Amino acid sequence: MEFWTAHATATLRDRWAVLRRHELFDPEWCLAKVTDGRGRRQLDQLLRDEFARAGFNSVFEYTVVAKEDAGRVAQRFAEIGQADRLILRLLPEAPRF
Repeated sequence: MEFWTAHATATLRDRWAVLRRHELFDPEWCLAKVTDGRGRRQLDQLLRDEFARAGFNSVFEYTVVAKEDAGRVAQRFAEIGQADRLILRLLPEAPRF
């Protein structure tokens, strides 16, 4: 299982404040996304129904999932033959004060 690097804080802009408010940082949380293609909406719905964080659960087009569940997400997508459609991306580290 491989994670894409985190979005740069400058890329997140206003969403950075939301991430901080909801304490969505690496290593507790990560982002998951289904790539475009046939059945994208159904796969995205499966991702959200089975693995999404309760409450605030999306950043850009990504779904927020617990990093400890990333392996289960990848396994579930492999079971249905869609492992190549899943992108996992890290979140920034918590700011140090």
